Amino acid sequence: MFSRRSLIGIALAGSVLAGGNAFAQDQAIVGIQTVTTYSVDARITAVDTAARTVTVTYPDGAVRTHTVSPAVANFGAARIGDTVSIALEDRRTFVLSGRETPTPSDRSTRVTAAASMGQTVGGASASKSIANWWVVGVAPAANTITLVSPNSGPVRTFNVTTQAGREQLSRVKVGDSLTDINSQIVAVLITPKT
Repeated sequence: MFSRRSLIGIALAGSVLAGGNAFAQDQAIVGIQTVTTYSVDARITAVDTAARTVTVTYPDGAVRTHTVSPAVANFGAARIGDTVSIALEDRRTFVLSGRETPTPSDRSTRVTAAASMGQTVGGASASKSIANWWVVGVAPAANTITLVSPNSGPVRTFNVTTQAGREQLSRVKVGDSLTDINSQIVAVLITPKT
């Protein structure tokens, strides 16, 4: 059976696998990296095998329904009351480049694996995506940056919440490119109700 330590080890090892090359940009102005790690044990409160969804209740009382990948072959073995251990690492790197600086092409890759040991089911997923945005507004006093996809789409305004990010906002100019390199590792373990 996997322990919380094993799940975190899988998540961290997956970072190396999902890392790959980020295709460095010429003349990057600034780069900011954020890392979010999360682990929790929750209880399964509903299973819908036809819709491939599972509803879990977290220790804080939050209830969420998640879609289960077809890669999980024995999903039907999940039962109400089973414990779900989840470990997540979300690593984002934002690279700011001037107007005329070439940026890498948008792309996304995902690898998923599942395994079972008796009644215990586990899985891990690693993904990496690269997306480019144009800066259409920046407000250092309000700690916000407004972006739009070069392929059109909605204009989105984001709050810049880290001190490191806020310190760099004055360097951001309308027309700059922002590349978002996102690596995510998720490990899940379902243990039968005892």
